[in-house]
Amino acid sequence: MELPASLRPKIWGSRDLSPLFPVQPEEIGEAWYSFEENPVANGPFAGRTVGELVEHLGRRLMGSSYEPSGLRRRAAGEIGQDKKQPPQFYFPVLSKLLFTSQNLSVQVHPDDAYALAREDGPGKTEMWYIVDARPGAQLVLGLTRTMTPVELCRAAASGDIEKSLNWVPVKKGQTFFISPGTLHTIGAGIVICEIQQNSDLTYRFYDFGRLGSDGKPRQLHIEQAAAVTRQAPHPGAMEPFRFPGPAAAEEGVQRELLAACRYFATERLSWSGMFPYKPDPSRFHLLIFLEGSGALAGDSWDQAHYQPGDAYLIPAECAPLKLRAASPSLAIRSYVPDLPKLREELQSAGASREQFEHLFMD
Repeated sequence: MELPASLRPKIWGSRDLSPLFPVQPEEIGEAWYSFEENPVANGPFAGRTVGELVEHLGRRLMGSSYEPSGLRRRAAGEIGQDKKQPPQFYFPVLSKLLFTSQNLSVQVHPDDAYALAREDGPGKTEMWYIVDARPGAQLVLGLTRTMTPVELCRAAASGDIEKSLNWVPVKKGQTFFISPGTLHTIGAGIVICEIQQNSDLTYRFYDFGRLGSDGKPRQLHIEQAAAVTRQAPHPGAMEPFRFPGPAAAEEGVQRELLAACRYFATERLSWSGMFPYKPDPSRFHLLIFLEGSGALAGDSWDQAHYQPGDAYLIPAECAPLKLRAASPSLAIRSYVPDLPKLREELQSAGASREQFEHLFMD
């Protein structure tokens, strides 16, 4: 099932969305894929939304491990408006591409406990894969010094917080895990593939004195942000684990685990020929193609093509596929993992204790 990119304007976005999309007539900040309202682009379910298919197909789409959820995707301040509305059929992983021409706001996301108690919805855990970055590009990951909630509020109100932001240089191919409570922002000149718990709940802490499209300062959530901010040092970029051995070579694909938590696991796949793709009957897969071009083919459905910026939702109940690369290809694959099973797989592949601790995040 192809998921079209839902392009979303942002004041910090860019018209140049290379290397993934053509130049746009307005500043695009985000391209959303796996969210409930997105209509499938091809196949027998073309035009049906992801949410409708979760309801209609259930475990045929989501996998034998799927349990329906009463959660709704949330944004800050929605609770008063949406609390009486019935739950949606909730798709657990929200996937995006981000394009920046200037800094995003400094922000933070709460964990589930805080969000469920105060916003009637899930918190937000996320990870970033750096698709591209111009020389000198940076992220903010936490602070350079410890501050009390009162000090945080004062620093945000005065602008002094800029002196304490922990700017980290980035380059193409790196992965960063953003736990709830981590103050963060994305600097200019970066393209990111973001995989996250399906929530849009963001507390905007500081906005560099920027005005919105209406000429007024954008809404801030300083007190909520200060209340949920955790100030442990950020561990920095993740070190991928490459699955070794002849099996990977025979399949014709290089597979690397980038990060795993209870909400999602994310892998990097790269190949240059053809390899057989085996869906998992216990869970769906999300594929976002970032490099190369080629085709997906299966016995039960027509051939589909991929290029950078394309995304596919692979149902759990799907016949085996073949991915054929017309040029060297790279994709990000995400799913909701069985963490004990994934740990066993890594252990059998020779992962060390240090690699376990580095890849499996709370």
